[in-house]
Amino acid sequence: MSTVIEYTMFVKPDAYDEVLAAYVEFADEFGIRNASEDLILVTGDREGGVIRGIGIFESDEQALDVVDASVFVRFREKVEHHLTEEPIREHLDLIHVFVKDVS
Repeated sequence: MSTVIEYTMFVKPDAYDEVLAAYVEFADEFGIRNASEDLILVTGDREGGVIRGIGIFESDEQALDVVDASVFVRFREKVEHHLTEEPIREHLDLIHVFVKDVS
């Protein structure tokens, strides 16, 4: 069964755009480098100061490897002073995916 990791950050209002840009840059770089990453979504709520990254991995072990990946460590160090509290990392099982064919 695939593993979903949701990583939520709470951002200072004046740093929202900077952290969002850093998150997108991290997601793209990580996705290119990591063959076990099937899908990466980055969502944001500017008004609430919340940015979430959602990644789908082939297994629990591969999802755990992200925490030690140098690109993730650099990302965390780059944005940590812009956060209002400690990020939350949630581990979920992927149950169902529906993708509408638009062709």
